[in-house]
Amino acid sequence: MTLMRAFSKVDKEGKIAIPGNIKRETGLKEGQLVELKIFGANTKKSVLITARKSAR
Repeated sequence: MTLMRAFSKVDKEGKIAIPGNIKRETGLKEGQLVELKIFGANTKKSVLITARKSAR
């Protein structure tokens, strides 16, 4: 498993930019669909982003 760490800020419109090294490593392309999942305990939540080919 590859562990990479990067930081990005949420802008005024609620958008985040995915850093280039993360996009390269995952193969994400412009316009690609991604799925976002929230998991974790009430005080410590995390967001998991998964590349998708289509929405179910």
